[in-house]
Amino acid sequence: MKKKLLFLSMYPAPYRVNIIDRYRADFDVDAYFDAYSGDERDEKWFRQGDYRVLENEADAGVFRDLDLKSYDAALVFEYSTSKGVALALRSKRKKVPYFINCDGVILQKHGNLLKDALKRFLIKGAAGCFAGGEYAKQYFLRFGADEKRIFVHGFTELEEDDILPAPPSREEKAVIRQKLGLPADKRIAVAVGRFIGLKRYEHLIRAWKDMPRDDVLLLIGGGNMEETYNRLIQEYRLDNVILKGFEPKSSLFEYYKACDVFVHPSSYEAWGLVVNEAMACGLPVAASDRCIAGLELIKDGVNGYLAQMGDEPALCSRVSQILDSDRYHEMAANALDTIRPYTVSHMVRVQTDAIKEILTK
Repeated sequence: MKKKLLFLSMYPAPYRVNIIDRYRADFDVDAYFDAYSGDERDEKWFRQGDYRVLENEADAGVFRDLDLKSYDAALVFEYSTSKGVALALRSKRKKVPYFINCDGVILQKHGNLLKDALKRFLIKGAAGCFAGGEYAKQYFLRFGADEKRIFVHGFTELEEDDILPAPPSREEKAVIRQKLGLPADKRIAVAVGRFIGLKRYEHLIRAWKDMPRDDVLLLIGGGNMEETYNRLIQEYRLDNVILKGFEPKSSLFEYYKACDVFVHPSSYEAWGLVVNEAMACGLPVAASDRCIAGLELIKDGVNGYLAQMGDEPALCSRVSQILDSDRYHEMAANALDTIRPYTVSHMVRVQTDAIKEILTK
């Protein structure tokens, strides 16, 4: 008989629902999410599936009435939320093993002693801690986790066939650009993310005015700052900046493949899966040093560059350095080699093996 797991996370991100589906090959899983959507994301991004949602009154009632002792373990994938904290505390009280997950970390000091004490209590009491990378592992260690109970899985949403075998050739890019209506004879840097303040695209647009006119900046995502971006484009007369709205994964990956470099100026990212996606399409990456995916995956001069967050001119200089490099094709191939181990299959295997190991002790 399969072990029975209770899964709780914040909202049905595609990679979360995908993980649940994979878990069900080995476990009997009851899955719950706090809300149908959130985080200012386009609603089309979220995925339907076999789960319940706690903002639905009927589903919330089912969750409240659950017999926690009927589960072999609880998976608390966002233990920073009130419902996640409550489930971890309830599991501890009922002596049901619970696992907590940290995809990445935000490099800011909050200094809340009460919250830090609660984190330490929950992390030290967890049967296992799933860490998206080295930064998440160090986070767990800082709050008292047993290193033997930390399992680093390499956070991703990529399937094996999402990762190209080789960077697209110039001829292949030309074909894709014609299909997408992108300029055939320009060098194109692409940035992907919601059009919101923390992404710092308004600062990137201002810095782009000093870039060569043959270097195009393509911003994809949509959001409430699009009007601001358009005003800046008009103010600086930037005919080499293009805005696109939200694109689903299938078409988004075509845009990655059509471009030459990925640029990511964010104020902070607990991870930043767009970096994984760009590398999977053979793009070297220029990113701010507050993006955890960048810190985990980018090796300066090998597959991209990091720049200090807030210094968009320096970030643009890194973009030019990549595009002008006589090692560009090597850097593109290195990006693919870097990201190749980062697959959902590997991530799920690390997690499910850890659960089986701990539950059989």
